Amino acid sequence: MKFFNNGKTIINYEDYGCKNNEVICFSNSLGTDNRIWHKIIDSFKNDYRIITYDKRGHGLSNKPATNLTIENLAFDVLDLLDHLEIKMVNFVGISIGGMIAQKLASITPNIINKLILCDTAVKIGNSTIWNDRINLVKKHGIIGISDSIISRWFSEDFVSLNIDEIQIYKNMLNTTSPEGYIACCEAIKDTDLTNTTHLINKPTLVIVGSDDKSTPPILVEATSKLIKNCSFKVINNSGHLPCIDNPIEFSYLLKNFLK
Repeated sequence: MKFFNNGKTIINYEDYGCKNNEVICFSNSLGTDNRIWHKIIDSFKNDYRIITYDKRGHGLSNKPATNLTIENLAFDVLDLLDHLEIKMVNFVGISIGGMIAQKLASITPNIINKLILCDTAVKIGNSTIWNDRINLVKKHGIIGISDSIISRWFSEDFVSLNIDEIQIYKNMLNTTSPEGYIACCEAIKDTDLTNTTHLINKPTLVIVGSDDKSTPPILVEATSKLIKNCSFKVINNSGHLPCIDNPIEFSYLLKNFLK
């Protein structure tokens, strides 16, 4: 177990592979922790140094003490990378992690080698959607909405064929701090990255699951079209987290792009 106090929060993180290798840093989605990358890490850790972490209010990292912005979460990553003396990184972000990735690339473009944005957009949802979800969590807790969230994370086929595994991911979601979950919902609600994402000029791969109900392919593709040096790929029969319900295809796309 590794952790880092940046003066604002305590970040739980994992550091795999040789420190002399090229770095890939992974940023996870809302309601998950760094374990969502476990299915693909083995495919990369012999050739890359892998950093995974828990954003504020998720996994083992501290709950947020104040309101959060996507910029706050991006600076947490920058602090972690600086602590680890990492000067250049390939950054992979999924969902809110993809928003963090976009913000990171706009704040400090020189630290980014290549950018991978997964099941994300410059703006996700609207105030009504996020306010409704926040109110449901306040009233019923995360456990009260977990079934509907899980149905958005994965394809219907994956859910029906992997009942036990689905329960494990539901446990992950249900143990997320409600304060952390709500703070990140507020951060997403208040974020529109259109004016900065269109300035990104790093090589970028944008990936989406064909069955993603949270960030549908048409929304993700629209974000990809804002970025000049960008390719767009759809993973068939995947939901919002293709790194879990289609890790082989997900890893294949990343490997080809990073080469």
